[in-house]
Amino acid sequence: MEIRRCMKCMHALAAGETFCSECGRPYGSVETEPFALKPGTILDGKYLVGEMLGQGGFGITYIGFDLLLEQKVAIKEYYPMSTGMVSRENSTTVVWSSAVMQKSGMEKGFDSFLKEARKMAKLGGIPGVVGVKSVFIQNETAYIVMDFIEGETLLKKLQKNGPMDFDSCVKLMTPIMQALAEVHEHGIIHRDISPDNIMVRPDGKLILLDLGAAKDLDIQGNDGSVQSSQMVAKHGFSPIEQYSKSGKVGPWTDIYAMAATIYYCCTGILPPPATDRTIDDTLACQPRLTQAQFDILADCMRMRPQDRPQSMGTLLQMLTHPQGEAKPFDKVPETEPVEQEAREPAPPKPMETEPVAQKIQPINPEAQPTQPPRHDVKPERPLSKWLIPGVAAVVAVIALAISIGSGGKKSSPSVKAPAAQAAATEPAPTETVPTIPMEVHTMAAADFVYEDDISATPFWGQSQYLRKDVNTLTFQSSLQNAPSSAWDVSEAGDRSVLAWMNNGDLYVAADGAIAPNPNASWLLQDFVNLKTIKFGNCFDTSSVTDMSAMFIDCTSLTSLDLSDFDTSSVTDMRSMFDHCTDLTSLDLSGFDTSSVTNMGAMFQKCASLTSLDVSSFDTSNVTDMFFMFNNCESLTSLDLASFDTSTVIDMSYMFASCERLTGLDLSGFDTSNVTNMAGMFSNCIDLTSLDLTGFDTSNVADMSNMFRYCTSLTNLNLSGFDASAVTKMASMFNDCDNLHDIICSDSKILKEFRNR
Repeated sequence: MEIRRCMKCMHALAAGETFCSECGRPYGSVETEPFALKPGTILDGKYLVGEMLGQGGFGITYIGFDLLLEQKVAIKEYYPMSTGMVSRENSTTVVWSSAVMQKSGMEKGFDSFLKEARKMAKLGGIPGVVGVKSVFIQNETAYIVMDFIEGETLLKKLQKNGPMDFDSCVKLMTPIMQALAEVHEHGIIHRDISPDNIMVRPDGKLILLDLGAAKDLDIQGNDGSVQSSQMVAKHGFSPIEQYSKSGKVGPWTDIYAMAATIYYCCTGILPPPATDRTIDDTLACQPRLTQAQFDILADCMRMRPQDRPQSMGTLLQMLTHPQGEAKPFDKVPETEPVEQEAREPAPPKPMETEPVAQKIQPINPEAQPTQPPRHDVKPERPLSKWLIPGVAAVVAVIALAISIGSGGKKSSPSVKAPAAQAAATEPAPTETVPTIPMEVHTMAAADFVYEDDISATPFWGQSQYLRKDVNTLTFQSSLQNAPSSAWDVSEAGDRSVLAWMNNGDLYVAADGAIAPNPNASWLLQDFVNLKTIKFGNCFDTSSVTDMSAMFIDCTSLTSLDLSDFDTSSVTDMRSMFDHCTDLTSLDLSGFDTSSVTNMGAMFQKCASLTSLDVSSFDTSNVTDMFFMFNNCESLTSLDLASFDTSTVIDMSYMFASCERLTGLDLSGFDTSNVTNMAGMFSNCIDLTSLDLTGFDTSNVADMSNMFRYCTSLTNLNLSGFDASAVTKMASMFNDCDNLHDIICSDSKILKEFRNR
C-alpha cells in the first residue's frame, strides 16, 4: 500500500495531490544526504522516516510518522559521524569500521545511547524536555523515537532577532534549567547544551532537545590514539572535560554549557573554545553585560570543574539573585584536584570532521532583542548523586571520611557501647557497658566519583578495597582491638577513628560513640554486596539533618535495624532506601519525621517489601512525595490514614508500579496544594479499590498517566475532581481495560475518559 505523505513535513496527501498543501513540496521530491537513511524507510515496523532534520556529533535526527498512532515524531539514529568510523550500507544498515574499532566497542556505544534513552523515557514528561516514546535496535545501530516539537531553534531565533537582554534571557531559560535539575536527579547529563539544541515553540516556550547523547564509545585510531564520544565536543559550549577521554562529566558540565549559551544569547558572541582558554583565557565582559552579570557567567565557565557551581539549582539562585550582591555557591574544596587531562594545556588531536558548533556564528548585534514570555522560578528540588562533587582520578575515592566532631564531648545517655565486634586478626573481647556518656566522633560527608559502576570504585583511600568487596559493616565503640594495619579515616588525621577490612567485613571504630556528618546523604551508596549492618547502639544520628539516599543501591540488604536512630533533626529522607531491592522487612516505628520536608522516592524500588508500617510518620511538613512508593511491587497493603498531606506539592508517580496493592484508602488526603499527580497510580495492575473522595485537585496542573495500566479497576469515584488548572492529561485512563464507569462532573476529565 502506497504511503502518500510529504517527506518534509509528514502531511498526508490526498489521491491526485501533486503538491503538499502544508509546505508546498512537490510529491515525490525529497532532499537526501548520502550518509542518512532514505526517506520512506520504515523502522520497527511502524515508524516512517522522512527527511533529515539535523545532525550532530552523536547522530542524525529525522522527521518521522508513527503509522499506528498516526502522529508526527522525531527519530534519532545513533550515527557518530564525527568519529569517521561509521558508514552506510544499502541505504539502511550502519557499517562500523572493523579496522579501527572492535564490535564490543560499537555495542558499548549504542548500548549507552539506549540506556540513557530508557532513563529519559522514565522521566515522565518533565516540562521543558522532549518526551521519549520508544527505543530500539535495528540496522546495526540504535534509535530513539521522541515527540515532534514544532517551532524553530533558539539559534535561528537569535540570528533573526538579535541578542536579548540578560534578565529576559534568564527568565526564558529558567524552565530549561529547572528541567535539567530534574534530569540530573535521574543520573543523566546532557553534554550538548547550545542554542541549536533548544527549540522555541510557537507559544514562545523552550524545549531542550538531544537528551540521549551517548558517551561510552571508545575508538582506537590509526595512530594508536583513543577517542571517546565524550570528546565530540562543541566548540564554545563544551567545557574542557569533554575534550578528554577520562574527563569526568557531571552537572558542572551542563552548567558550563548553559552559562555559555546565556553568554551567546546576550552578547551574540561565540565564547572561545575551552581548549583555547587553557593557554590564554580570552573570555571577556561584553558591552551588553554588566560586570555583575558577566562575573556570574564567568564563575560558571571556569576551567576547573570543581570551581564551578555543582548544581543547576545553585546556578538558578545565582542568576536570580539581586545584581551586585555576592551569592555563594557549592564549589568543590580547593584541596580536590581536577583530572590531570583536564588541566593539560595541549588538547587532544581534533577530529577530522568539523565540530557542530563551528556552524554557530556571531549574531548580528544590530538586530532587535527578543521579548520572551515571563517565567517564574520554582524552588530548587534537592538533587541526586550526580550533584555531589567528584574527586580526581589520581585521588582514591572516599565513601566515608570520618572526623572528630568540632563540638567535642556530647552528652548521649541513650547511647550505649555494644559488645565489640571481631577484629581483623583475632576475636575481640566483650566490652562492658560504660556508665558515663561517651564522647561522640563525627563522620565527614561522603565523596563520590561519576562512574557507571560506583560499586567498583575504592573507598576510604584504600585502592585495594572496593565497595562491592564489603559484605558486613560493623560500628564499634572502642579502638582497643584495631589491628596495626587499620587505616586512619579521621578528618583530623590523628588516628582517632580507624577502619579495617577482614575477609569482606568492614569495621569502623572510635573510642566512644560514632556519628555521621549532619549531611549523611549517600552514606552507603552502591555497597551492592552489603548484607548486614551492625550499628549497635554506638551510632549517634541525633545531629543528622540529611539522610537522603543514605542506603541507596544497597541491593543485597535483606533487613535493617534502625531502632536506635534518632531522626528528630532530619529534614530530607529523599531516596533513603531507593533500590534496596532485597529488603524484606523495615521497622520505622521509632522514626520521628516531624521535621522532614522531602520523602520523594524514599522507598522506590524496594521490590521485596511485602509490608511497610509508616503509621507513625508525621508528614505535616512534607512537600515532596514524588515516587515515594514507586516500584514497591510486592506491597499488598499500605495504611496511610495518619498521613497529613496538607503541604505536599508533588505526588507524581507516588504509587506507580505497586503491582500487588489491591486497595488504597486515600480519602483522608488533603491535596489542596498538590500541583502534580502525573502517573500517581500508573501500573497498579491489581488495584480494585481506590478511594479518592477527599481529593481537592483545584491546583493540579498535571494528571497525565494518572491511572494508566490500572487494569483491574472497574469503577472510580472522581466526583470531587476539578481539572480547571490541568494542562496535561494525556493517557490519564489509557489501558484501564476494565474501567467502564466513573463518577465525575468535570467535562475535561470525562472527555479524556471517553477518548482513551
